[in-house]
Amino acid sequence: MKIDLNKLFLIFLPFTQALTINIFFPLKISEIFLVILLLFYVNKKTISGRSIWFLNQNTIVMLFGFIVTLSFIVNIYWNYDYSPKRIPFRINRIGDSFIRLCYFYICLVSYYLSFKIFTKNIKYLDKWIIGAIIVACYGWYLFLSSALHMPYLKLPGMDDKPQNLNGLIRCGTFAEGNYFGAFLILSAAIAFYLNKPKKAWFLLVTVIITLSTVSLISSFVLIVFYYRKIFLKTSFMIKFCPIIFIFLLLFIQTDYYKMNIYGKLFDPVNKVTRANYSKVERTITAQAAFYSGLDNPIIGVGPANYGLHYDKYNEYKRIVKVRSPYFNHAMKRVNDRAIANNVYLEIWSEYGIFGFILFILFLGLTLLKSIKLKEDAITGGIISLIISFNAFPSFIMLFVWVFLSIPLALVWNKRQSIINPAN
Repeated sequence: MKIDLNKLFLIFLPFTQALTINIFFPLKISEIFLVILLLFYVNKKTISGRSIWFLNQNTIVMLFGFIVTLSFIVNIYWNYDYSPKRIPFRINRIGDSFIRLCYFYICLVSYYLSFKIFTKNIKYLDKWIIGAIIVACYGWYLFLSSALHMPYLKLPGMDDKPQNLNGLIRCGTFAEGNYFGAFLILSAAIAFYLNKPKKAWFLLVTVIITLSTVSLISSFVLIVFYYRKIFLKTSFMIKFCPIIFIFLLLFIQTDYYKMNIYGKLFDPVNKVTRANYSKVERTITAQAAFYSGLDNPIIGVGPANYGLHYDKYNEYKRIVKVRSPYFNHAMKRVNDRAIANNVYLEIWSEYGIFGFILFILFLGLTLLKSIKLKEDAITGGIISLIISFNAFPSFIMLFVWVFLSIPLALVWNKRQSIINPAN
């Protein structure tokens, strides 16, 4: 029986916490398939015109990779005039930073190989949807089991206590809910693109169990963008606008809206409440990221090194006037590696202004490619991802880079159909 590694890679893409082997880091099954695929491609003796075209189209990505690598090398030897924060390492300071650099390279490999896969046959995206449906169902299983206080089966590699909010497991096969939410949104975008609306809507409804505010907002953006032509029709406005208005009016009266949306977005940060705790926490980590990048503007503090500089730039006492002892302890991140929780500020802090500009340009050009293709589903997915990055733990996730390869693959496919219309 012939095994198609391309299909297996895409199906197992969302298993980032489950089905992992913990060595110095959680080795994912999708990464194993990716390395095997890379070995097959490397074994080929010739470089195709498609690969050369890909490289020509990704000068910005290569420059960004150069900045990331340079930041790692320089920060091995750079001495700061203050002591770094004491945090638990997997290996040591340099070793952990090197692991993050390797993860970044793996993401670039996934970006390239996904381009190769989708230019070979764009219908391989069907396999992404299969994996998405599987993890969505498993996510519902964990969520409902935890809600009903029933025992549940954890997959190998998962944490003893998967991330939860008030006892409700929100992360599915991922380390946390924001990852799960973003994956579901991108999967829904792909399902819309493949003309599978029922599966797309199931995936979007599943976003609810992630309890992620930014994912809910991003889902709404995807829906509005994808269906905007229908929404703007006069007949739709007359029939459904009153219903939508009443639904929204009732929704904003619920405790869920007040706690998970209004409180997070609009409660002031100078006083910690149950509703705005997440917002206050993100404000503190974001400010620390901003000022650490401002003081290290050329190449940043290095891959995975933001947490080492957290104490230096942590000004939670100045930002938050009304605090509890629990909050004071939590914000100190004792024996804990802090993260920026914002992709843009993570890049600003760890890779400096040049890395930041290059990454923004990369996202902008990818979005522009999708817009020119007039692929509303993929364009909506990219817009949603750009929004999600404002409250996202890290851009170094395989599924993010696989999705970002889709517009480039579609451009190549369209180009080839013009050059070789018979094919």
